[in-house]
Amino acid sequence: MNIIKPILLNLLVGSTVFAQRAEQPKPETYPKNVFQNPLEITNYLAGNFGELRTNHFHAGLDIKTQQREGLKVKAAGDGFISRINISPTGYGNALYIDHPNGYTSVYAHLSEFSPAIQEYVRKQQYANETFKIELHPKPTDFPIKANEIIALSGNSGGSGGPHLHFEIRDTKSEEPINPFYFGFDIPDTRKPSLLGTYVYPIYGDVNQKTTRTVVANGSTISASGAIGFGVKAYDKQNGSENNNGIHQLNVFVNDEPIYTFTANRFSFDEARAINSVCDFGDIQKNNSWVYQAFVKKGNPMRVFSNLKNDGILELENGKSYAVKIEVSDYAGNTSTSQFTVNGKEFIDSAKIPDTNPMYWNKENHFKTDGIEIFFPKNSFYEDFDLAYKYANGKHWVGDYNMPVHSAYTIAISPSVDIPTAQLDKAVIVREYQKRGAWKKSYETTELKNGKLVADIKEFGVFSIMIDNTKPTITPLNIKANSQFSQANGIIKFTINDVHSGIKDYKAFIDGKWVLAEYDQKIRRLTINLNKEQISVGDHQLELNVKDEKNNTATYSTTFKKIS
Repeated sequence: MNIIKPILLNLLVGSTVFAQRAEQPKPETYPKNVFQNPLEITNYLAGNFGELRTNHFHAGLDIKTQQREGLKVKAAGDGFISRINISPTGYGNALYIDHPNGYTSVYAHLSEFSPAIQEYVRKQQYANETFKIELHPKPTDFPIKANEIIALSGNSGGSGGPHLHFEIRDTKSEEPINPFYFGFDIPDTRKPSLLGTYVYPIYGDVNQKTTRTVVANGSTISASGAIGFGVKAYDKQNGSENNNGIHQLNVFVNDEPIYTFTANRFSFDEARAINSVCDFGDIQKNNSWVYQAFVKKGNPMRVFSNLKNDGILELENGKSYAVKIEVSDYAGNTSTSQFTVNGKEFIDSAKIPDTNPMYWNKENHFKTDGIEIFFPKNSFYEDFDLAYKYANGKHWVGDYNMPVHSAYTIAISPSVDIPTAQLDKAVIVREYQKRGAWKKSYETTELKNGKLVADIKEFGVFSIMIDNTKPTITPLNIKANSQFSQANGIIKFTINDVHSGIKDYKAFIDGKWVLAEYDQKIRRLTINLNKEQISVGDHQLELNVKDEKNNTATYSTTFKKIS
C-alpha cells in the first residue's frame, strides 16, 4: 500500500483552497500616469516591489536619494493627509495621503515634515508625552495638492541608508500594489540574473537523492514520485547595482504552464508567507534566497496563478518531461532555464508514525510537564510532526529552520528555584541557530496564573531568565556643566538594554517633559535644544530609561545654553 504518497501530497495545496481566493486585478486595469514622481530627481531604485526581505515582501519602491537626506518630497497627487506615523523602527517618520481615486500613497523614512504638519505632530507628542505616535488627521486638516512639498527625505526608522520608501495602496483594503502598474516605470534593459535552478523531491528522489538538487541548464535528470522546482534569481534596473526582486516566475512542463508567481499586490497579513514562497531553511542556514515554485496548503498569498497541481509534477515511470522556467522583470526582460526530467519507478517505504501531529488548518495544542502551547488555526503552512524534548532546563520546541506563519502562545511553569518575588522579572528566552551561530531573543513575557506566557512566531529552544539588569545610558556629548549653543544644540545619548528590551524613556529639562527622538537601529537618543526652544541659561536634565521588566536607569546632569 502507498503510505508516503497520500500523506506528503496532503501537505500541499488542494485546488479547493485557492478556488475560494479572489482573482487579482490585471496590471492594465490600474490607472496610468495619475501619480507624479515624489522626488525632483531621476529615480534609481535600491529596492522594488516584491523584493525578498526578512519575513515579508517589500511593499513599495526604495528610491535612492543620492546618499543624502533632505531632498524635497512631493505629493504624488491631490488628496489629504490621512495618517502620520512616528516610530523609532519600521517606516520611521511616515506620511499617508488618501487620493480621490481610491488609492493611498505612502512616504517613509522621512527626516521631517512640512512646517504645518511638523507643528501638528509636535503638539500631539507633547500632549501625549511620547515620541512614538500614530495620528489620523481629519480630511479637512491637511488637504494636499499634487507636487506640493510635504516632507524632506531621510533615514529614519529601520532604514539601512538615506532613501525614500514610496508605496501605493488600495485605500479600502490597505493592500500595497506594485507602483509599476501605475506608470512608475524605471528604465530597464537588463535581464534578471538566474543564479541557480533546483528540484525538490516532494516524495521519492531526484538523482537518487531525497534532498534539494541543483540542476544545470540543458541537463537531464532522473526522478521518482513527485517533484517541485525552485530558482535563485534577482533583477537590476538601469543605473543601479542593487539586487532587487523579480516580477514574475513561470514554470512550464511540456509547454504547459503549471505555476506562475507575480509580484502584484498582497495584504500585510499575508506578507509573512514569504517564508513559504521561499526556501526558509536555506535562508536561515545560508542567507540564500530561493523561490520555491510550488504552493503549500497553508500559504494564504494571492500572488499565484496558472496553478496545475499547485506546481507539483507527479512523475510516471518511463516518461520524459521538458521543463522550462522563466524569470521576468516588469519591463519584460526574461531569463530562462531548461532541462529534462526522466520519470522512474517510485518505491514506497515505511513512514514513522507521528508523535505530535500538527495541522495547518486546525487549532493545535501541546502539553507536557512544565510547558503548554496553543497554536491557532493557520499557524503553519503544512501538516507536520512537532519535535519536542526537555534537557538541562530548556524546552526544545519544533525545528527553528521551519517557518511559522502567525503567533502561537507558549506558557512555561517557572522552576521552583525562582523566588516568587522575582517572577515579575522573569523573561522567556528563545535560542536558535542562524547561519551557523547560536543566537538569543528575549520575548515579551507576562506572568499569568503562575505561568510565564509569551506570544512567539518562531520555533526554538526556550528557557527562563531573571532580568534585574537596568538599561544603560551613555552620554555622548554632555557632562556636568556642558555648554551648548545655537550652532551646537543637540544633546546625544546611546541607550541600550541587553535583555528584555527598552520599553519606554522620558527626558525632562527643569522638571518638564521634553521631546527626545530615538533611532533604534543605532540606539541613538537626541534632544534638539533649539527645536525644543530651550532658553539661554543654566538647566537641569534628567533622562529615565525603562526596560520591559520595569528596571529603570536614570541619568541626571546640569548644562548651560549659551546662545
